[in-house]
Parts: sequence; structure tokens; C-alpha cells
Amino acid sequence: MGPSSFYFVSLSAVVVAISLLIQCVVELQKYKMHDLAGAIISVGLLREVGPLTVGLAWNAKVAARISEEGLTSSTNGNRLDFARNFILPRYLAALFMSFPLVSYGLVIGFVTAALFAPVLSVSTTNDFLDSAQRAIQNKDIATYFIKLVLVFPFLAVFAGSVSAITGEKSPARVAAQAVTMTFASGFVANLFVTTMMYYKYFPR
Repeated sequence: MGPSSFYFVSLSAVVVAISLLIQCVVELQKYKMHDLAGAIISVGLLREVGPLTVGLAWNAKVAARISEEGLTSSTNGNRLDFARNFILPRYLAALFMSFPLVSYGLVIGFVTAALFAPVLSVSTTNDFLDSAQRAIQNKDIATYFIKLVLVFPFLAVFAGSVSAITGEKSPARVAAQAVTMTFASGFVANLFVTTMMYYKYFPR
């Protein structure tokens, strides 16, 4: 859940950034607008693609580990002790690790896209970064960090803990249940945060 996740986040950010860049460039070149790739990719990474791939996948991994670890704790102790001695420390640890991990993943994603853009003849690296910088607004950064720092870690710890308490006494099945709960609740929470940010910045 801690430093070992940096490798997972790094690989995910690189793959997602390159995939998004290729998809955007292919479509934008049809309309001779490939110079906007930096702006579109930056917004896509911040608002939706980053949270739903790198962030949610990492938190599903966290939920699986918490569920497996919590299975023993919930079996050997009562629920009050489990909540006090297990859930809170794990939540604080997830929260503590979320900020550096998501910041690191975001930087890796942007740098990867910027370095790979000239390979696709989109623009130079500097032009790509300038386009991205002009497109990014405060609401995009706020959306990214609300989802990945405040919402998803809570859902992961909650899903892992609930699975440990209510699931079958098999680590593999408990982990699978925790991952399913994390993805299901994560998609709903993602839609909720996106909707709230839309109405906040684009009032009717």
C-alpha cells in the first residue's frame, strides 16, 4: 500500500498517458486540430481518465490488501476493537500515501505524454506543455485531488474493512469482494463528484 505502489502507479500513468495521446491524436488529425492534443489530454487526465484508471486501480489494490489483513483481525477480536485498532490506522495510512502517489502519477503522466507527443508529430514537447498549461483550470486540479485523495481512499478502506467483517473466511474471496465493492462505489462516487463540480462551475 505504501512505497511499493509507486511502481504500479508509474507504470499505469505511463500506459494511460500514451494510450490517451494516441487516441486523441488519431481523432484530432482528422480535423487538422492535433495541436490541441495537449489541452485535451491534460483535461482528460485530470478529470476522468486519471482517477478512473490509475487512482481507482490503486485503491482496489489497497482494498484487497486491507480485506485480507482485516480478515484475521475481525475474526480474533470484536468489532469495536477492529474499528478502533484496525480501520482508523489503515485509513490514515491510505490518506497519507494518496497525496504523494497521485501527485507522482500526475507528473509521470504529463511528462510521458509531452515526451511522446513529438513521436506522433503532434507538436514539440514545449508546445504540448504550453497547450496543457493554458487548458488546465483550478476546477480540473480540484476534481483530480478530491477524487483521488479524499474520496477513493475512504472507499477502499471501507470496502476492505466491510469485506473482512462480512465476507467468507477465504482471503481470496474476501479480496475479490473488496475489489468489486471498490470499483462499484468508485464509479458512482466519480459520477457524483463530476456532477457536483459541473454544477459548481457551470451553474444553470
